[in-house]
Amino acid sequence: MSSSYIARRLLLLIPTMLGVVTLVFLLRPLIPGDPIDYMLGEQAQPADRMSLIKEFHLDLPIHRQYLIYLGEVITGDLGQSIHTRKPVINMIMERFPATLMLTLGAIAISICIAIPAGVLSAVKRGSFIDYGAMLFALLGVAMPNFWLGPLLILLFSVNLGW
Repeated sequence: MSSSYIARRLLLLIPTMLGVVTLVFLLRPLIPGDPIDYMLGEQAQPADRMSLIKEFHLDLPIHRQYLIYLGEVITGDLGQSIHTRKPVINMIMERFPATLMLTLGAIAISICIAIPAGVLSAVKRGSFIDYGAMLFALLGVAMPNFWLGPLLILLFSVNLGW
């Protein structure tokens, strides 16, 4: 790969990340329920509600909220969890080692399946093995994660006892 290709790809990362951050910001109001009610409870005093609204800048116009949100994301301040009131970045970092282990394990398993299947498909081109490998790959790509995940949990945890 050339360095100009890598530089172009890295530059494309900026509008992509900006688009994702903007989309997340715009989708927040569509989440059902009021996070203020969730954090304080429905019996909260109006003064407590207003304090939290000011803390989260919900009293400001939407464009100001967006600029504050963008500034916080750029500086690495992802806010606090509404469930635990702990910083989100700390929660992400706590789970990062397990996520990395799962990712590396999945990549290793994928490579152990994909390379032999690809070699066999190339050697036995047009055979039952070739079409079987192609069908297996298409199923893997086409099956949604929210369906595949529970199926794999049932297989490995419940049936195999792993």
